[in-house]
Amino acid sequence: MNPEKITILANAASRTLNHKALESAVAIVSRQVACEVIFTTSMQHAQEISAQLSANPANLIAACGGDGTIHTLLNSCHPGSPMGVIPAGTANVIARELGIPLNMQDACKTLLTGALQNIDAGLCNDRKFLFVAGIGFDARVAASVSPLLKRLIGRYAYHIAGLKEFLGYIPPRLTVTTSASSQTWQGKFAIIANMRRYGGDLFFAPEARHDDQMLDMVLLKQFNITSLLKLLNFAKRNGPFPFDAAEIIRSRDFEIISDTPVPYQLDGEVFAATSTFHIAIDAVRARIITP
Repeated sequence: MNPEKITILANAASRTLNHKALESAVAIVSRQVACEVIFTTSMQHAQEISAQLSANPANLIAACGGDGTIHTLLNSCHPGSPMGVIPAGTANVIARELGIPLNMQDACKTLLTGALQNIDAGLCNDRKFLFVAGIGFDARVAASVSPLLKRLIGRYAYHIAGLKEFLGYIPPRLTVTTSASSQTWQGKFAIIANMRRYGGDLFFAPEARHDDQMLDMVLLKQFNITSLLKLLNFAKRNGPFPFDAAEIIRSRDFEIISDTPVPYQLDGEVFAATSTFHIAIDAVRARIITP
């Protein structure tokens, strides 16, 4: 594509954002097309700007930040409008899965030399996600992570928060159905994957693909230390999938009913507790520039 202008929306709170590297990369892009950087100070700020600018098809909006920044723009940009990605977050799952360079200059060059790729997007209660939805425990963990600790030690802040949340945690009872099957599944914690990775280098759903119009659910049957360790061992690629502890369910859609309201997370962004979850592949695919 040949945009008339590229606007980079950079998350000012991103712990790994290198301002000098971004400035240098923008200078390179500006030699070929008009390019501007806007530092967003809140989710609402990013939503307002991206909604306004993406309404003009001559503009290309690029998210500079982590997976949460990409998630925000995905949900606020005009449906189907092209997006660029400049990774500057803690895990950068989306960039890694799409092969976008983690080096800022190379990522900016991709905005000029890359091609638009159609990417499946999931929907959870009418909100889009690109790589994962989590129902229950991981949302509690993500909500409890200290921003200061995250800045200091990155993804390890989630490990600490996870240990704290596990103690005393009472899991919900989740009932799962799909439109393609008459079967009903029961579990205590669910991950619905559209991409292979789940934060850093954990692979709970290694068969998930972002271009197959399917979602891969990993449903933990019982919430206890033994089941969790078995599943984590698999996610670290140290053993087989623990079918005695979890289920893998592939479908285009899921209906999840919880016996108690629970929070949920989409691409690492946490949302308020609810008891009903409608999850499906979005009819409108995301359009992201990749190498």
